[in-house]
Amino acid sequence: MPEFKLDMNFKRADGYNSKLSVADARTDLTGVEAAAFMDLVISKQIFHPSGSPIAEKVSAQLISTDVTELTL
Repeated sequence: MPEFKLDMNFKRADGYNSKLSVADARTDLTGVEAAAFMDLVISKQIFHPSGSPIAEKVSAQLISTDVTELTL
């Protein structure tokens, strides 16, 4: 069964990029919903990777990974 995660890429105030990933993302997640969440992350200023606040959205991807459990 595929596993889904949302990868969100941001530009920090110092000009570098940072990525935030959310595991077990909904399979029907839309770009509008991802953008709204990214706006919330920026407005709340909760994350300061490497001491620099997240400043703007760059991109978002919904990543699907097929996982096959093996019996040992």
